[in-house]
Amino acid sequence: MVRSENLYEYVNVLERILSSAYKYSYSTNMVEKEVSYSSFFQMIEKEKYGYSPITTDVEIIQKIFNDPTIDLNNVLVYNQCLWTAESYIRIQQETGMTFEAIFLYIPIKKMYEYFDTFHEMDFSQIIGEFKRLVSLESILSILRSNYGYSLSYVADKTGISYDTLFSYKQRRRDIKKMNAADAARLASFLRVRIETLLELSI
Repeated sequence: MVRSENLYEYVNVLERILSSAYKYSYSTNMVEKEVSYSSFFQMIEKEKYGYSPITTDVEIIQKIFNDPTIDLNNVLVYNQCLWTAESYIRIQQETGMTFEAIFLYIPIKKMYEYFDTFHEMDFSQIIGEFKRLVSLESILSILRSNYGYSLSYVADKTGISYDTLFSYKQRRRDIKKMNAADAARLASFLRVRIETLLELSI
């Protein structure tokens, strides 16, 4: 979870990533995946008492895009990207959820669409909108829908019973209490981190 004194440093890095992606027309889906699995952003997620050192935003961005030729001197600060970056960092700070989970609820494209409505408001409003979305649908439900899988298909492929999956999808049972073997198998099948699947605050 992000400590407040480090927030703007992290916002700056994420803004540079989003602005670079915007300028060079990188896929937002690719950016979401690379940020979610970046050791730097996973370090931010787990920050509680210590400081996550930043080397340079250039080094981080080159790793994200796997492109050593990106020149940040030619990348403008786009207001939409800056607001989006701060929104994501503040949501992570507030909820402790993985960036991967946050992107599932509000993908980058959707956050850009929120810009006109929310950017002049206090950030508590977009955080409130995120929490509203979380209350409506589970991560398991979103993933099943995104892949176009029926719950029966997921049950067949993972060996977890339909009734069990249905109760987790509907949040009638607490997915955080799923046994470790089932959680690992389901997360692997759905290609997400276990912490994301279980909607953990880490």
